[in-house]
Amino acid sequence: MTSDLSTSEWVFSEELLLEGRGGPNALYVRDQARGVCRAVHAGAAIAPDDTGNLVGLLGDPQAFVNEPTEPTYLREKSRRHITEALLIHACRTDDPDLVRRLRQVAPSEVHRIDLRLLIPAQCLLALFDGLDQEELGVRHAAMRMVGNIHRPTDITPLLDTIVSELASPAHGRGYRRVAPADGARWALVAHSLDTDDFDGLCNRVSAAIAPSAPTQSALCTLAALYAVAEQFDQVINLVGRASTRAAVIGGIHDAICKIAWNLELARPVPNSRYPFAEAIAVADGLATNAGHRKQVEDIRKRHNRLRPMKAASASSPSAT
Repeated sequence: MTSDLSTSEWVFSEELLLEGRGGPNALYVRDQARGVCRAVHAGAAIAPDDTGNLVGLLGDPQAFVNEPTEPTYLREKSRRHITEALLIHACRTDDPDLVRRLRQVAPSEVHRIDLRLLIPAQCLLALFDGLDQEELGVRHAAMRMVGNIHRPTDITPLLDTIVSELASPAHGRGYRRVAPADGARWALVAHSLDTDDFDGLCNRVSAAIAPSAPTQSALCTLAALYAVAEQFDQVINLVGRASTRAAVIGGIHDAICKIAWNLELARPVPNSRYPFAEAIAVADGLATNAGHRKQVEDIRKRHNRLRPMKAASASSPSAT
């Protein structure tokens, strides 16, 4: 996890800048890039003169090109390490201009970084501004990124962008699936657990659902939000608007899984009273085929995993 403490030392990148444009081998360059990234993670700041040079290195199509026999993934890793170091540095120094430059020179890397530190508001907006103009793969990575940065950073300024991605198309299946709506749904459900404006969030999602042809991701998200607030009558009312019940049951499943995950990490969930039993009963009543029943069984499993933890907590000396 990245620290957001103030820095008191510099990390210099002379060798990386020198070797990145044709070093002895790609492995050596990758190690140099990883060393800079680790130093920044540990709290060091990138030397002022090196920041612009590293951005230029990312924008140089001839950089990191070594022998044809060397694996291409080493070049990709070098670019990702440099991008990660620069993005962390930009957030720590509150430099939205650097964030915008990174999006220009490293569009396929910048949103694939697991950035878990407090991001200033201007940097946050620079990171996701104009996302609807990006290709589907970039938007998919960006929505996953939003889910990771949720905890330390307030994502309220991004809600319109996130909600708009619920209507995005999906391509592929399994680990090849590219679907910005999936990441957007998880980010919104996570945000719903402790937001101060829960009703406003529900209204945003509800307004984004097209009356004539509602997307399954949007309906699934709205069902999850209602399940968090234990408004199960609203969940059941969504069944008539969905083309299949899988979206509604999936929303209940997502809400319960997200609540259970937070409880397992001992995180508070202010907007929910942990409605496991009622959620299972409602989902079970809606299930009409094997796929639905599998989702219901997954909800039961998450509930059963929590029972030993609850028992241990109740029997501990601190609980009495």
